[in-house]
Amino acid sequence: MKINDLPISALKPYENNPRNNENAIDAVANSIKNFGFKVPIVIDKDNVIICGHTRYCAALKLGLQNVPCIVADDLSPAQIKAFRLADNKVAELAKWDNVLLAAELDDLTVDFDMADFAFDTSEKRFKQQAWKKAEKYCDLKKKIKHHSHGGFFSTCFFEVGKKGTPISEIKENPANVPIFADCLTDYIWRTLGIDLVNGSWCIVTTPRRRHSEGFHFATEICKAAAISLKIPFYQDVFTAKNRNRINPEFSLAYLPQEHNIILFDDVISTGETIRVCRQLLIDAGKIALVVIGIKNSTSKK
Repeated sequence: MKINDLPISALKPYENNPRNNENAIDAVANSIKNFGFKVPIVIDKDNVIICGHTRYCAALKLGLQNVPCIVADDLSPAQIKAFRLADNKVAELAKWDNVLLAAELDDLTVDFDMADFAFDTSEKRFKQQAWKKAEKYCDLKKKIKHHSHGGFFSTCFFEVGKKGTPISEIKENPANVPIFADCLTDYIWRTLGIDLVNGSWCIVTTPRRRHSEGFHFATEICKAAAISLKIPFYQDVFTAKNRNRINPEFSLAYLPQEHNIILFDDVISTGETIRVCRQLLIDAGKIALVVIGIKNSTSKK
């Protein structure tokens, strides 16, 4: 299959095109502007457009002089008509998985305004519906458990279940901070005891990825626990290079002077965030004690 760059002036829209593409032109133009012209226009041997009328209009809007094209000179006139209709129709058959879509859109809010590509990001109704469907619950009944994550261990205070309060609501409520801070303080005192007083311990938390300002549940828990434990809490030790849940990329923005570090996260799901952060500390010559507030059921046992 050969792709040719042709002058846009040489292309001819199909005069009986049954598809009204006007509402999609701006979104497609934004896609081309951000990502390049990655999908060629399909034309017949006379340069009449078979598939790609919206891309053609978007290219005109952007003032492009040439566009990539594929000449479908192996199709009969009947096949061309059928292909033109089928190409548009099959796209209507696909459905969004709102749970996965909400997660993908959430990951992109820093880097892209997805409203430019016709996603309704001004209304969060579909996101809220998706989150509700995927929501996990916790009854906040303390059950201290130790878990292996394929290379390190963590201690968790609570687990998800079918009853209780949605985790998202737990994390948004400042009134829940003392519950978690007390659990963390009690566990650390019982685990480390007199070792805390030698000045070699501090506490940090995983990086903010979606809320750079304002209330941050894990941060407030660490602040409260640090006061009770009489050890330093260092905020924003890690910097997020991206917002991915899988294979996240972080870097150390600040390296605590203390040799022993309590690494806390309010909720563990896949375990990737805590794993990467712990490894950064280990690579810097530190010892990391991993403590988690709530163990999500999707994390490794």
